[in-house]
Amino acid sequence: MMNGDHSSDCSRTLSPGIASLANLGNTCFLNSVLYTLRFTPGFCHNLHHLNTDLQTKLKLENGRQKPDQEQENIVDVIHTLHHLFQKLCSSDGYTSDPKDPVLPTALLQSIGRLCPLFEGNQQQDAHELLVTLFTHLQDVKVPGDLPKTDSSPPLQQDEKKSKKKPAQSVGGSTPNLIQSLESNSENGIEKPGFSHLKDAKPPPGNFVKHNFVGIGVMRTKCLECESSTYKKEEFTNIDIPIQYDSEDEDDGYNFFINRIMASETLRDVNKYWCSECSRLNEAQRTVSYEVLPTVLVLQLKRFTTTASRTYVSKLTDYIPTPLIMDCFCQKCRDGPGPPIHKYRLYSVILHLGGSLASGHYIAYVRAGDVNYDYFQCRRPGLTDSTLRNKHSKRGIFKMFSKSTPTNTEPHISVTNPACSSISCCGLKLNPGILEDRLGSTNGIDANTNGSRHSPGLASDQDDIWLECDDEQISVIYRPQLEELLTSRQSTTTPYLLFYNRIC
Repeated sequence: MMNGDHSSDCSRTLSPGIASLANLGNTCFLNSVLYTLRFTPGFCHNLHHLNTDLQTKLKLENGRQKPDQEQENIVDVIHTLHHLFQKLCSSDGYTSDPKDPVLPTALLQSIGRLCPLFEGNQQQDAHELLVTLFTHLQDVKVPGDLPKTDSSPPLQQDEKKSKKKPAQSVGGSTPNLIQSLESNSENGIEKPGFSHLKDAKPPPGNFVKHNFVGIGVMRTKCLECESSTYKKEEFTNIDIPIQYDSEDEDDGYNFFINRIMASETLRDVNKYWCSECSRLNEAQRTVSYEVLPTVLVLQLKRFTTTASRTYVSKLTDYIPTPLIMDCFCQKCRDGPGPPIHKYRLYSVILHLGGSLASGHYIAYVRAGDVNYDYFQCRRPGLTDSTLRNKHSKRGIFKMFSKSTPTNTEPHISVTNPACSSISCCGLKLNPGILEDRLGSTNGIDANTNGSRHSPGLASDQDDIWLECDDEQISVIYRPQLEELLTSRQSTTTPYLLFYNRIC
């Protein structure tokens, strides 16, 4: 394990009372993903009910209908992940010395049975782990689900053509949609094994499918006859190529979006087979986003295989990272006014090191409101009546802020007792710990580097972040996070960005 210089910063020595995860040897990739999922709004709450439903189903079936091995492995991953979050919950909110880190051994073994790539304690790609989990979890059939129907008018056999149709400004492309389709097609002819893509909007039954899956529409326009083909694809993340020009340094948000919406010209050996022209032609490929998920995951494509294919090298170019981002779905981009939706950064996974095999992962998570779902839960069952709106409506980190919510926070009226899952696998924190520990930083201005808030803790909770570096979890503030995101150190780079839709 290669640790960065962040732990030596005296401003990161305070523990917030959140349970930590042990590094089993090269498992920082796993821990960084687990910290992010735990702080993903609604994830723990929905996972609790999914696990409960699946376990209830197994008890009712009582062995009468044995699932296939893959389904059994997926259910085991869900159960083991929920059990790990239970352990973390029971270790949260300590009032004295930190409890021993929780060992994710059982979960790692369970994931290894589902996907042999993750067997053992070898260093792996955090993005690949995330994709593996989402790919399998989104296909879990929730007990009681109705058959899925497509309420939207289908494209004719997954494509439709518009001959000599003028180009429309309906977005662009991102490599993950283009590359995934190219890997499943040759010269515009689809290969077998691509039938799992769906045209319909994800149904609300499976929370992973509902919250993490979006729909992109790829348009390929022949530059000879100007006919176009359209193809839909589901996605769980968008890849952003690392192509930074120093002249664009001040573009910030525009640079970021331009890379997401970039187009591609198919030429030379990569020409497109046009069925109208019956030959290979140059073509322009763009992507628009019909649906963006509630949780948007962006991967900065920093790792590439060398020409000799002997190892994976790392691209360390600087990429500006916006904390607030306008939605770029088709509805928001084509509308007459400003975008309807906005996204806010809530987690960043940084990669430290020069290559994929020898680096280290650290997760930075926003310590904001993650528990509205607990107070809006309509599931039958016991509720935790000790947790009321007056104590918890600002989230577990309400003690950080005594100001009114910002206009980016959704206004939600909460009057019901909390779902009992909050005390099972949710986040628990002792407010007195943070107030005491942060109060000890009296006199340090939060607007300076290495900063801390004043004793009044009067700034907005959006300024509070946690640095999750395996066994060590420390409180940092937004200026420190921004300093990390804008750092030009060649070995410390943002890798995975997680945004949550806030309006």
